[in-house]
Amino acid sequence: MKKLIALTILTIFLAGGTLAALTTAEAAPTGTQVGTHLEGIPKEPLSDAEKKGLLLMREEEKMARDLYKALYEKWGIRAFSNISKSEQQHMDSIKVLLDRYGLADPVGSNKPGEFSDPALQKAYDDLLKKGSLSRADAVAVGAMVEELDIKDLREEKRKADNKDILMVYENLEKGSRNHLRAFGKQLSKEGVRYTASYLSQDEAEKIMKSSHERGEITDI
Repeated sequence: MKKLIALTILTIFLAGGTLAALTTAEAAPTGTQVGTHLEGIPKEPLSDAEKKGLLLMREEEKMARDLYKALYEKWGIRAFSNISKSEQQHMDSIKVLLDRYGLADPVGSNKPGEFSDPALQKAYDDLLKKGSLSRADAVAVGAMVEELDIKDLREEKRKADNKDILMVYENLEKGSRNHLRAFGKQLSKEGVRYTASYLSQDEAEKIMKSSHERGEITDI
């Protein structure tokens, strides 16, 4: 998985096109809400793959949050402020699972922009550099991160069979799809055709054109 992230980041510098500013964010279930939903789901043995996935996604969601905060400070685009709050909720949801299974938090006392995973550290540094070039590049980075989230969450779902983990992953992926939909609306207003980086072009366009998803996914 680390190798996947390191390699996919390279396409950011090859991807073309620009993106209009995002204006809305999809709030994810809070950590408290997730904990309530998990109360009725029995804990199951945790596989090594599931453990690694939880640790990865905890830091990957932090990467998104930290990037959006930094890009908001750089460009003042309100979308980044809104989305960073959603990413904090994503982080909180994963933290509930870490606590549930007694796993040490890889975030620990790390400051914004600091990561335990070297691959994620490099990804953050590269993305921040790209997003600092211009407003259009900044928003493009945001869209690419949402695509990457969707791709990585799907990969982790294939490795997991614990119902509680799958439920959280499904809700996080739904949130990322809604973020892409918001980007799609801005693209239409600006008349810019977005070139997908991590999903197929067809799927990215279908997500952007489809209806906003509401409610929490609790039936897995």
